[in-house]
Amino acid sequence: MSDPTPTPLPASEATEPLFTVGGITAAVTAVLALLLAFGLPLSDAQQTAILGLVAVLAPLVVAAIARGRVYSPATVRAMLAGRR
Repeated sequence: MSDPTPTPLPASEATEPLFTVGGITAAVTAVLALLLAFGLPLSDAQQTAILGLVAVLAPLVVAAIARGRVYSPATVRAMLAGRR
C-alpha cells in the first residue's frame, strides 16, 4: 500500500501580509527618492501618481502571491488531524 501524499503545512510568512505590503511600498518609495536624488526629472504630480499606483498595486500583488499560502482554520485542523 502506498503512502498518501503529505499535505503541506501553512507557511509562516503568510501570517504577516501587511509587513509585505509595507515592505513593497517602502522599497518603491526609497528607490523613487534615490532616483530623484540622482537627477531623475519627475514633477511632484508624477511622484504622487507613482506612489498612488504603488499604494493600490502592492496589496493586490501580495494578495495574489500569498493566496496559495493562506489556509482557513478548518483546513489547518483537517491537515493536522490527518498527520496524527
